Amino acid sequence: MFRAGLNLGSEFFVPESWGQVITTCPCAVGPRRYRPRTQKPGLESVPAGGFDYDMAHGDAGLYANRRVGNRNFGAKGLSGFLCRPRSSRDPNAGRYGLDPRAVYNYASDAGDVDLKLEPGDWFSLEGAGERGVSVGAGQIGAAQFTIVAEKIGKFKLALSGRMKGGSQREDQVVREIEVVPNGEAKEIVFSGRLDSSARHTVRFPETSIPDASKIFVRLYPGPLSQVIEGMDSILRMPYGCFEQTSSATYPNVLALDYMKRTKKLTPEIHAKAEGFVGTGYQRLLTFEVAGGGFSWFGNAPANKILTSYGLMEFHDMAKVYDVDPQVIARTSDWLVRQQQPDGSWRPDTQFINEGATNRFNTDTVRITAYIAWALEFPITKDRQLRRPGSLSRSISTARWTYTLAVVANFAVENGKDSEFARRALEILRDAATEKGDFVWWSADETSVYATGDSAAVETTGLAVQAFLKAGGYTDIVSKSLSWIASKKSGNGNWGTTQATIMALRALLWASEQSGSDARGTAEVLLDGKMVASLEINKENNDLFHQFVLPQTSIDRGNEIEIRFSGKGGLAYQIAGRYFVPWQQVTTHEPLAIEVKYDRTRLAQDEIVTGTAKVRNNLDKTAKMVMVDLGIPPGFELLSEDLQKMVEKTARAKSGRLEKFSMTATQAILYFDSIAPRDSFEVRYRLRAKYPIHAQAFASRVYEYYDPNINATATPVHFEVSAR
Repeated sequence: MFRAGLNLGSEFFVPESWGQVITTCPCAVGPRRYRPRTQKPGLESVPAGGFDYDMAHGDAGLYANRRVGNRNFGAKGLSGFLCRPRSSRDPNAGRYGLDPRAVYNYASDAGDVDLKLEPGDWFSLEGAGERGVSVGAGQIGAAQFTIVAEKIGKFKLALSGRMKGGSQREDQVVREIEVVPNGEAKEIVFSGRLDSSARHTVRFPETSIPDASKIFVRLYPGPLSQVIEGMDSILRMPYGCFEQTSSATYPNVLALDYMKRTKKLTPEIHAKAEGFVGTGYQRLLTFEVAGGGFSWFGNAPANKILTSYGLMEFHDMAKVYDVDPQVIARTSDWLVRQQQPDGSWRPDTQFINEGATNRFNTDTVRITAYIAWALEFPITKDRQLRRPGSLSRSISTARWTYTLAVVANFAVENGKDSEFARRALEILRDAATEKGDFVWWSADETSVYATGDSAAVETTGLAVQAFLKAGGYTDIVSKSLSWIASKKSGNGNWGTTQATIMALRALLWASEQSGSDARGTAEVLLDGKMVASLEINKENNDLFHQFVLPQTSIDRGNEIEIRFSGKGGLAYQIAGRYFVPWQQVTTHEPLAIEVKYDRTRLAQDEIVTGTAKVRNNLDKTAKMVMVDLGIPPGFELLSEDLQKMVEKTARAKSGRLEKFSMTATQAILYFDSIAPRDSFEVRYRLRAKYPIHAQAFASRVYEYYDPNINATATPVHFEVSAR
């Protein structure tokens, strides 16, 4: 029942990297609809608790068996009464404070509000479950609840409020909370292509936290389902530089273009995706360098490879969005002006890793092929471009597979029936690695510094695109796509943004040519017993489907089998998620981070100073290093310390802080590079806003272009007393 005049709302501040709880969750005011997160895409839910409210992200979370900070609930009066709630979560927590930070009374008279926290079997209360708040006319009041989370999982938390007096204003807010374990998340992932059946065994380590492990089975019947999950994953990545912003926008461009060409575009999807594309497009323009071209952070000099990548995206974006032709024209003209008399392009003299020497930065063949490929699209073909004839002469001596893949794409785009294209594809095919049903191309490093599996996926995605455009290479394309599918991470991406974009482009183009959407029945078996089944048809083959398996064991292996009968095939993934206690986290990593504070006990409004020591243990330069500094619940970071570091390190060859961005739970720092065996410190201050017992969110360091090179610091526990 809803009575006008009292309306409880809440604004949840949750971590962006733990479990499935991803982002800040503001609730709208007034008539609302509640859509909690579901395990199957497209499943509509009924309103919770009889109320209808809209929540951007339906989850919030906390951690089990420790104390946690403040959670704010409150009431908003449509006729003069307002409680503005805020919340925070501790990453290692069980004690959870619920604190309406501000209850506003805009009415002309004072009022008493009774708040009641509904009991649940997953938590216990410290103190009474009911609180009274007296709020004078035009004044602010507050009340606090403290709970201890005792179970791991997703639960409902409900708070009701009633204003005393003749109006009897009342309302209730219901929130879904996820309690996650006190430790670092790990994954065991199996991915591949399913034509009939696949079987894998997931065995969790004995050291994993009990009752905290889950097994997810994900099915991808059509290519759009891969794009949708990849899009969701990429949108959670940082987007503080040009390449990151570009790659965060690209999935929406690909999805829109694919749905338009396959006539699967609905007005609702069109409007939503176009909104994302428009936002990304406007952000991209902020990275344009005065005089032409683009750079990672918008500072001179512009980077030719990055500008070429942006030009290709603008070309694809123009198919689905109103891109200013002048942007494409001046970007193309700037690249053409950099061309040498012999038709080549010289390598850039400054890079994201300025000061480091790298043999790939002197690969004229690669750079020339990449830029020429970007300028080969019809929208830019009328430029006064000298034909880079040296590419056809150099293809036989190209030493690196990534270079071969780029040259092959240029050659096919330039004329797929030419002798140059035929030779380029033959040499590229001979450079492939083939093993069983898989074909792939390994690469030491790509043009944007990706290494390892990310570099191999990016290179293989590029190679597949060349073979698809040429036509007639069915076997190698099929095996390459199977390998790409097998490399998908449990987060729904392929490591880096570039690798993910190239993988998605290859999958979409292949699907459009073959029309290979699946139709049939899929069954999931756990230890020989069927636990789920799904009928795949034209109504749902563009969705990705996820199943959470019950009764998983850490004492033995869990045997998972997926069976499919019907037409075509589908991609699948089996992901086992578990948690390792912090004290068992491995410390011998390529990159290392250690976070210390000058004190962990303080009073409300006092300042604590933190020091994060970051070290590169590698014998090579770590490029585009990201540092996520966890902000404890109930604290705010004083950003002026980081701004001073940006200014102080502006000319540094190692550990230069290019920029930083802030969220409710972390500060994201962008460093250009760290020299071999080098280290630096980041000093910052935090102010305690509330009296809490809380543990800081985890801090970590990683290479943006190779996320496998990473390390996480053990979180620190704080106690803040009231003034």
